[in-house]
Amino acid sequence: MRNLMDKASELKNNADSEIRKIQADGDSTPLGKARRISEIRAKANEKIAAYKNEHHQSKSAMRDSMHHRLFGLGFPLGATEADKQSAKLNYRDALFRADTITDEASALRLLGRAQMTGDKELGRAIASVSYEKGWGRALSDYAAQSESIQSNLQELLSYEQNLGNSQIRITESMSFEQLPETPEETKARMSGTLSQPTGAEVITRL
Repeated sequence: MRNLMDKASELKNNADSEIRKIQADGDSTPLGKARRISEIRAKANEKIAAYKNEHHQSKSAMRDSMHHRLFGLGFPLGATEADKQSAKLNYRDALFRADTITDEASALRLLGRAQMTGDKELGRAIASVSYEKGWGRALSDYAAQSESIQSNLQELLSYEQNLGNSQIRITESMSFEQLPETPEETKARMSGTLSQPTGAEVITRL
């Protein structure tokens, strides 16, 4: 599937091309041009807004998936419903316990005990809280237990870093920026012969 930003950019380019052709049409009246342009722009902006919404939903879903893979509760193959229910209760209790941790030193101590006793649910809960609070050392200690966890953690950290990248945000903003009102539309609207833009046409920014 093509990148949604590319789709939005292509849509805008096509709409711009259609609008320029209408503007150059010597056989149309000014009001006729304004109405045709307004219809094209409204449809394009509505689609751009939909692409933007889908793009952000996809980013959120990707981040949630990575977070769940690293900190969520999983079940071994063949686990019974009773096993799953027990694991859920244990993890819930572990999360409550981890939420009471007030500093990284305490997190490190409790994480060490969890690893010593093989309490995977508590270790995962502490790692989740450490990630939320930015306790890098505790998170590193948790990840050090396996290459798989290290890989998943690095993937999540890289993704989070990209989400906050200013250049990427600027590119997104430009890609999903809506088509502005043209001079033909402005003149017709000011004269009262063209209605105000609908909600779908309102310019929204990232």
